[in-house]
Amino acid sequence: MSAFLEISQLGRVYPSPSGPPAIIVENFDLRIRKGEFTTLIGHSGCGKSTVLSMIAGLTGVTSGAAI
Repeated sequence: MSAFLEISQLGRVYPSPSGPPAIIVENFDLRIRKGEFTTLIGHSGCGKSTVLSMIAGLTGVTSGAAI
């Protein structure tokens, strides 16, 4: 069965006014098949909302792709 949503090497980096850029998401991979139910879990600040926002097209992607 082919993937309904495929995310490959997804990444998001925000520039920092002082110091190195903030790496929020790095090398995130996920494949969801049609009919599957998937959740993202993790501690506060680990990038769950950022990943969902990138999938929805609300936040730009720094690297990788969501197809």
